[in-house]
Amino acid sequence: MGKLRQYLIETHKADIPPVTLWRTLQRWGFTYGTGKRRSALKERDYVVLARRRYLRQKRAHRTPDGSLQRPEVYLDETFVNKNHSGQFTWYREEDGPWVNTPSGKGPRLIIVHAMPVAGWVPGAELVLEATKRTGDDHGQMHWEHFSTWFADQLLPHIPSHSLIILDNAPYHNVLVEDAVPTPQSRKEQLCTWLTRNAIPWTPDMLKPELYELCKKFAPAPAFRLDQ
Repeated sequence: MGKLRQYLIETHKADIPPVTLWRTLQRWGFTYGTGKRRSALKERDYVVLARRRYLRQKRAHRTPDGSLQRPEVYLDETFVNKNHSGQFTWYREEDGPWVNTPSGKGPRLIIVHAMPVAGWVPGAELVLEATKRTGDDHGQMHWEHFSTWFADQLLPHIPSHSLIILDNAPYHNVLVEDAVPTPQSRKEQLCTWLTRNAIPWTPDMLKPELYELCKKFAPAPAFRLDQ
């Protein structure tokens, strides 16, 4: 409270007695007590590092005057219900709040679009009706829908050598067919990958051993979208 009182004196020339300031803060609902640390809000290290890498790459893509070296195109997906309407509305008091709004949320629509600095990409709008009433766009979209839109509606309508920026949704990061197996892969898949890449292994090896061997010789992951 001492810092607040000093601020009021220096900034607003208001020399309020400490007791008066204390009672005023209490009337406004403020309480002075021991603070608690919100550890749940602390970001994990890999999130911090990933964001810093992303920002460095974006800054490296800028010229000294702040302009872009290549066109940047941002894309994303979202959803909306067909009968979405706000809770509040304008109405004449004599008529009352009885407005003719649709009942129920209606079908759920998945929306995909992309935007460079100049505005929406012409011809890139995609609207799909969800097959389920629950779930967001990440639960309704899949690789076939996204890759078809990416190849047919996005790439033909953006400048060549554009820098495309997107998030890590699962259907954005589909690996190529010969990708390194994951921990969820079957033991047979691990053995097949090792044999195909001429990496020695023995039949008595357990699945964790085979996976560690795959990781040891694994190249950088290759994604179908990049290709």
